[in-house]
Amino acid sequence: MKNRINRRQALGVGASAAGLMMGTAPAPSEANVMPDVWGEDFLTQWSPPEKVKRDLNPGPSHIRLSCETFRMRKAKGGSYADQVKIIRDAGYTACEAGAAGWDFNISDSEIREMQAALKQYDVEFYGLHVWINIIDPDLQKRANAHKLNCQAIEMADRLGMKFVLTHTGGRSPINKDVPHPLNWTKETWDMSVAAVKQILKDTSGSKVDLGFEAVNSCNNNTPQSHVRLRKDVGDPRVKVTLDPSNMLHPGTFYRTSELLNQCFALLGEDIVYAHAKDQVWRDMLPHIEPITLGKGSMDYELFLAHLSRMKKPRCLLLEHLPQDQYEPSRQFLLDTAKKIGVKIYGA
Repeated sequence: MKNRINRRQALGVGASAAGLMMGTAPAPSEANVMPDVWGEDFLTQWSPPEKVKRDLNPGPSHIRLSCETFRMRKAKGGSYADQVKIIRDAGYTACEAGAAGWDFNISDSEIREMQAALKQYDVEFYGLHVWINIIDPDLQKRANAHKLNCQAIEMADRLGMKFVLTHTGGRSPINKDVPHPLNWTKETWDMSVAAVKQILKDTSGSKVDLGFEAVNSCNNNTPQSHVRLRKDVGDPRVKVTLDPSNMLHPGTFYRTSELLNQCFALLGEDIVYAHAKDQVWRDMLPHIEPITLGKGSMDYELFLAHLSRMKKPRCLLLEHLPQDQYEPSRQFLLDTAKKIGVKIYGA
């Protein structure tokens, strides 16, 4: 028979017809989608292609390391200056602080003391982390979240920071990171966009940017969603805190090289700084656990190479590890950077 078609063609025709009936949009451009690999007609594509582009050529920019454990605060029984020395002695040249526990009444003289110590020990205090739900279903908590974001931006101005870290939030009454079935609806996305616009409006005139961090249980969980957030908010102060580990799911777990290439291709210089985590997938169910850097699936050679090719130096935060795993993780980053020729500041 002249019109005979094979199984693969039949599946393609069926898929096309289904798409037309459902009114689906055309497929994304090749730049915004992971390439097909063998078996795409019947396999869920969780395995990487054989030849993934991994440009490991180092760039001229160094990377400053910071650690979740060594945050900016008054040292126990001491001062801010004492804490800066502790941070540098631990092998880190950058730090951040949690906005929820920050003293917004810190005096100008204390700030001057802190900045003098930062200069003396060559440590960069780069940002405040606002871990809170800007679309909390509890309206009072939502109002408190808005206030904390605005306070953090005002404080960042006083501290001479370029950005604060924040999130788009979620619909769970527990906290923003708990999944909720409404998190990926258009209604929730519009709520997030409106909340971001309000923060920016109420801090208009500030030069402090908002570095949004992806969280896989919320609506901002891909490089494309970062792009869409900036477009829909319509403000250049919307930037990116790059955490590729927070974008991992079974479909991307073994394809981190491609994910990283996407992130840097789509987000580029909008990335204000980055987070370092690694994960292992231990069981049948898609439960992904944190692990010492280098023992999971994240392609850190490519991650560091990309960061080093940015126009200006960036900071990289090690986070969410048991205390005894931070030092081997830091050493892994130093060894990996040395291997590919990337400079870790102060190493």
